[in-house]
Amino acid sequence: MSEVLVRCEAIAKSFGQGALTQRVIREATLALNAGELTLMMGPSGSGKSTFLAMLAGLMRPDQGRVEALGQDLWQLDDAAIDRFRLQHCGFVFQGFNLFAALTALENVVFPLQYGSLLGDEARRRAHAALEEVGLGERAHLRPVELSGGEKQRVAIARALVKQPELIFADEPTSALDSHNGSVVVDLLHRIARERGAMVLVVTHDPRLHQRADRLIELEDGQIKRDERIAQTEPALAGEQEHA
Repeated sequence: MSEVLVRCEAIAKSFGQGALTQRVIREATLALNAGELTLMMGPSGSGKSTFLAMLAGLMRPDQGRVEALGQDLWQLDDAAIDRFRLQHCGFVFQGFNLFAALTALENVVFPLQYGSLLGDEARRRAHAALEEVGLGERAHLRPVELSGGEKQRVAIARALVKQPELIFADEPTSALDSHNGSVVVDLLHRIARERGAMVLVVTHDPRLHQRADRLIELEDGQIKRDERIAQTEPALAGEQEHA
């Protein structure tokens, strides 16, 4: 069996007060494994992004427990949770969140400034991350010179450069067309397999069903479906056309 890297038990989250209280997640329990890409799907308002945020140390649950890499995450103080995310987590978001004035390489180097890697070694690792996502030859370009799919691959390289064990992607394909969305998910799938990382992708795109190891569906804050998906070999990033 694969190693469990993230486990939550009976987590719940509500927003608002009194009669206006909205229960977003209702006592959900889940375990996520190393080397797998898991899709978390559901309609808008089903609690997908809130669920991801609680697992990633970005939002404190109202109740329940989250264990990540053997640590009881929400028993840590805020500074320790920040250090945990910095050391062990990579994040990919739908809006790319790239710095317009920086090149692709400089964008990927950026998170390393908070660690011990500096100078030439940081640039070497950042370039290796861009090579991994098929953009080594475009490292000198700024975001305005890149397509949407390429921007998202730069964002993935930025998440990878710290070599995290846990990768969280919130709607990473929503700003992309079908082809580039598939490229991004296949890339995340390959990263999970080759690096042994836990990759959790929140999405509402049903076209991605067959491009992951596991599918979890949320409805009204509860897990309604949790099943394994027949695997297909993901395409290599270097084989993709620039789009």
